[in-house]
Amino acid sequence: MDPSQQWPYPQQGQPGPQYPQQQPPAQYPQQQYPPQQPPAQYPQQQQYPPQQPSYGNQPYSAAPYNIAPNSAAPYSGPPANPYAQPATGLITVPPQRSRSRLPMLVIAAVCLLALLAVSIVVVALSKNKKEPVAGPGTAPTSYAGPVDPCLVGTWNQTSYQKVVDLTGTDVDKREGIGKVKMTGGGKRWTIKADGTAVEDDAKTVYAGTDDKGRNINATFSGSTDWSIKTVGRTIEYAGKESTSSVVISVDGRKAGTINLEPNLDPNNYTCVGDVWRTSSAKDPDSFARYDKVK
Repeated sequence: MDPSQQWPYPQQGQPGPQYPQQQPPAQYPQQQYPPQQPPAQYPQQQQYPPQQPSYGNQPYSAAPYNIAPNSAAPYSGPPANPYAQPATGLITVPPQRSRSRLPMLVIAAVCLLALLAVSIVVVALSKNKKEPVAGPGTAPTSYAGPVDPCLVGTWNQTSYQKVVDLTGTDVDKREGIGKVKMTGGGKRWTIKADGTAVEDDAKTVYAGTDDKGRNINATFSGSTDWSIKTVGRTIEYAGKESTSSVVISVDGRKAGTINLEPNLDPNNYTCVGDVWRTSSAKDPDSFARYDKVK
């Protein structure tokens, strides 16, 4: 054997050769393939609609708790249902639809308007209503005396209308009244079968308004004696004696007195039962009504 290939052995009492001490194998951190990454932290999804914290009835001062910046909110479960009703502790009952009252209101309004229209028409007709005018007509049944027996009796004038012409009188010269349309009543007639009659003006009062808008009053007094006869449907007058006079007042102020003379103009008349009506042939708008005194 080649001596150079021999290992020297130590002699007795001498230390043997020193070999380097074998080191344990290096420890390396165990790696996982593929390497696992820590789970990513994502901010919690915002709830829709956002829920507002309730602070009761206390006045606002600060947030009820502090949230650390850059930190995720603690998990509070799945997002709230945006269509859910908030919990109030009470059962929410959806409002019931009521029937529309519009048709009923329209019907009520139409009825009210119709009633109002009828009332207006009635009032207009009542204002424009005129006393029936007596016309000539046909002659009554023949009678023996000079006057229609229907006219015999005592009559009270219950309505009167006539355009009174004061032109030329002393009162008109002072006051400038002219013609006045007057209405009223109060006259009393007493007619006998022989044709004699008395016209009593003790309670006769007429009133009207002149062209200047003044209130004109005519207050009568006295009486007139007549002799009358009826021809067909016409009354003819023949005056005997008159003591009648009239006091004219303008807006409540006495303007003067006029002594009256008998008017001999004939009048048309009708007499039915207890109603006697007269009208003027010259003035179709004038009329008078008398009711029989029983």
